[in-house]
Amino acid sequence: MTPLALVALTSFVAFLIYFFLNFSNRYPRPLPPGPKPWPIIGNLPHLGPVPHHTIAALARVYGPLLHLRLGSVHVVVAASASVASQFLKTHDANFSSRPPNSGAKHIAYNYHDLVFAPYGPRWRLLRKICSVHLFSGKALDDFRHVRQEEVAVLTRALSRSGTSPLNVGQLLNVCTTNALARVMLGRRVFESDDGTGNRKSDEFKEMVVEIMVLAGVFNIGDFVPSLEWLDLQGVAAKMKKLHARFDAFLNKILEEHKVKGGGSGRHTDLLSTLLSLKEDADGEGGKLTDTEIKALLLLTL
Repeated sequence: MTPLALVALTSFVAFLIYFFLNFSNRYPRPLPPGPKPWPIIGNLPHLGPVPHHTIAALARVYGPLLHLRLGSVHVVVAASASVASQFLKTHDANFSSRPPNSGAKHIAYNYHDLVFAPYGPRWRLLRKICSVHLFSGKALDDFRHVRQEEVAVLTRALSRSGTSPLNVGQLLNVCTTNALARVMLGRRVFESDDGTGNRKSDEFKEMVVEIMVLAGVFNIGDFVPSLEWLDLQGVAAKMKKLHARFDAFLNKILEEHKVKGGGSGRHTDLLSTLLSLKEDADGEGGKLTDTEIKALLLLTL
């Protein structure tokens, strides 16, 4: 038997074992009613091109609480406001964490950001930091001048252009990113007197667009975890490559901020505050790490 055939046979046997252990009825679960799933792919074919229409139709048959199996992932659907409130309000602590997915693992620093961190003391600390230092009314008022200055730069660029054609998308991208960067990092990311950006701004925009595209890709490994290691679509490899680019970008910013004294007493931006929390944690959950700081920066930028 050739090595390739041996690998294929081993993989097939491993998959059969996994399938038997996960889908046998030896340990039945008390799950809500739902359509009978197909082998391996589950109820994915039932969803069709407009899943929300399909789920509404299924709810009329099986009730407002139904069960679907997407690949090998079990999903409980709340198809009415009253049932949804049970998940979101009455039992919210039990359902606060997000399910595992490749994006959170390979891009969001292995579930270290605010969106994908599991519910617990660390998540509460991250939420408190963002709500107090970034999203509060006081924080918005403190940085009002930053938004006004960046909009003024954008306005001057539009005025100087006259009748010449402009890339409005790039202008808006530079304006919003620089406004965010000044709030987060205390400096502009894209230095340009005319507000039109430069090659670095184009690269950053490409990275942001790529991360949004990858976030919307249907990744087989997320729904059939036994196939995740194969990376059949190459999604995980693309995510790892993109993460490396963002990580290098954020590491450079972090080191520059430390050299310039960003962790000293003056907290003129969010990064200064985050660096100070490495030594003196603000709230429950212990001290922040560089990984959590970079994950928060990636989330906001």
